[in-house]
Amino acid sequence: MCYLPQYLEKEIRNKVELIRDSKSRSLSLFCQKRNKRAIEKNAQIHSFRIENPKIIVPYSVPKNKRCIKKGIKNISGAFRWGKQNFNPKKFNESFIRNVAGKICPNVWEGGIADYRRVTYGVTISGSEFTPSYPQKVVDIEIPFFENSLREKLTSCNEDPIKQILAAAYAHFHIARIHPFEDCNGRTARTTQDIILDHYGLPAPVIEAGERDIYYKCLEAAVGDWKDKEGIKAAENATKGEGMFYSFIAGKVNVSLDKVLDCIR
Repeated sequence: MCYLPQYLEKEIRNKVELIRDSKSRSLSLFCQKRNKRAIEKNAQIHSFRIENPKIIVPYSVPKNKRCIKKGIKNISGAFRWGKQNFNPKKFNESFIRNVAGKICPNVWEGGIADYRRVTYGVTISGSEFTPSYPQKVVDIEIPFFENSLREKLTSCNEDPIKQILAAAYAHFHIARIHPFEDCNGRTARTTQDIILDHYGLPAPVIEAGERDIYYKCLEAAVGDWKDKEGIKAAENATKGEGMFYSFIAGKVNVSLDKVLDCIR
């Protein structure tokens, strides 16, 4: 199953090899970690802005400052929690419930999200598709997602392409299933970034200005997934899915360039 163009796979493999070979040099390693943290922070800021397009820039505007600071802090806290608790072999649905609960603590008490109980009024941002009804989410969609992602994670080995695809897979399916009443997009992107971090890969920075193209890629992937009857044909890649995975991998490729600045 081919999701990415060959040239993109080759570029990513070459860059990851350079980074991993450079880790014996302490100065380069320190610089890489610093750049990687800056990329992660930037990704979190834009993840918040994607779902809050009406917020005015610059952030120094008083009426925006507290809301923005709290929203980004919650994403950052969920990411840190995920880094400490992520285990590919033991991945289960409670992990994403914890991530969502920490991103939107004002929605759920106790720091863990509940699956949505309604279909009416629930939409995927930028999409014309309606998410599955609640009982299907619990009985079919989440068990499928949990098992298939764990299988992909445990078969990644040292292959950076498989690692990126597994992370993008988590992003796509959390956004597609839309299991919660709120925070689905931020949960999808944060879970993806946690997986990439686990494998030593930088987060893709999807900038707020790229909101429309990001949603179009996601929309195309969701549409193709529905057209091919989803779970029944899960192993067959489609054009729409390929577009979304290539978009995410391309963003990781750009972040790899920023990490490589230390070596250059």
